[in-house]
Amino acid sequence: MKKRYINNIFIILGVIVVVLLIVRANVNNTSLGRLADDHTLGTGQMCYLYEKQAPKEIRGDSEDAFDREYVELTINDDATVSGIHNILPFAKDNNTATFIGVSDGVFVNVIATAHAEGQTWQEQRVYKIEDNHLFVGYQPVYVPQYQNDSDIYMYEDIQKLTFETDEFFLSEIDCDSVNHTNVL
Repeated sequence: MKKRYINNIFIILGVIVVVLLIVRANVNNTSLGRLADDHTLGTGQMCYLYEKQAPKEIRGDSEDAFDREYVELTINDDATVSGIHNILPFAKDNNTATFIGVSDGVFVNVIATAHAEGQTWQEQRVYKIEDNHLFVGYQPVYVPQYQNDSDIYMYEDIQKLTFETDEFFLSEIDCDSVNHTNVL
């Protein structure tokens, strides 16, 4: 039993190393030329929250019914990143994820392990941080994903991701002010 436990630890550590290598290779191999060269983020923990009251037809008379999205990043001195990304719509299934990856100072490129509706999968996620806001990169229809040899869903061309929007972005908040029982 103890030997099996130790073997599982080595397997988990091996998977983490492989994922970090994949993320670093994808950052280098996909030519992030449009990504900023200045390293403006620094290091440490940063938290971002999106919160919007759920539509009346879903929330009924409740005034305390919100769709929320929460991202918590920890950026290390070597530009590696870890964190969580939780999508928490009111009266719908949640999508929770943990991730690891790298940052160039403005963009954060990660591999997320996501859970929703009883399913677990891994996918690439890319974020842009600008002016105390976090923008989630999303793929227009013409930027498909593929499943690589490690069964991770990756963008075919991250240069075509869209970030800017006037309506959807997460605002930076004090990580200590987060009420994890309401947000997570």
